[in-house]
Amino acid sequence: MKTSPLPLRPVSLAVALVFAITAAHAAKPTPPDPDRSETAAVTVTVEGKVTDIDTPNRLITVQGPEGNEVQVHADETVRNFEQVRVGDTVSLDYLRAVTVDIQPAGSAEPGAYIKRDEDVARTGERPRAGAAEVVTVLAPIRAIDTKNNTITVEGPRGNVVTLDVRKPEHQARLGQLKVGDMLRVAFTEAAAVQVRAKGR
Repeated sequence: MKTSPLPLRPVSLAVALVFAITAAHAAKPTPPDPDRSETAAVTVTVEGKVTDIDTPNRLITVQGPEGNEVQVHADETVRNFEQVRVGDTVSLDYLRAVTVDIQPAGSAEPGAYIKRDEDVARTGERPRAGAAEVVTVLAPIRAIDTKNNTITVEGPRGNVVTLDVRKPEHQARLGQLKVGDMLRVAFTEAAAVQVRAKGR
C-alpha cells in the first residue's frame, strides 16, 4: 500500500451532484460512516472462457458471454501463467465509486492524495490480480450560506468553489457545520481478475 500527495487540482463542480453534509464531531479523520456520508458507485462483473493459449508469447484468448473473443497478453507480472488451461473461466470485477463526507477542522492537511493497493497470486496459487486506487481531496469550508443552501470550499490549488446542497436532509445539517471543517471527496477505482479452473 502506497500513499502519496497528488499534483494539486481543482475540486470538480460535479461534486455537487453527490454532495453530502454531515455534522463533524470526531477529533481525527475516520473512514466514511455509511450513515453520515454519501456514495455513488457502479460495479461491473464480466466472465469469459479461455478458448486458446499461446504459451511462448503469453497470449490468452477469452470468449465473452456473447461469443465475442479478445486476445489478452499476460506480461511477466502475471504469476502462475502456466496453470491457465483452455476451458478455464476468467472473471473481471470493476468498481468506480465516489464518497463524500465532512471532516472536522484541523483533523488532516488539506490537499489531494492517492493511495494504491495491489494483490497478486502467490507461487502455486491460481492466477489472479487486483488493484485499487483511491484519490482523496480534502477541501476546507470557507463559507456556509444556510439561506441559499450552499457551502464554499477552497480547492487544493487555492481555487474557491461554491456548491449547492440539494437534498433537504443535508440542508437541515448546514447549521451544524463550521468554517474550517473539510469536505472530503474520495474517488475509488478498483479491478480484480481471477482465473477459475474448468467446471468450478
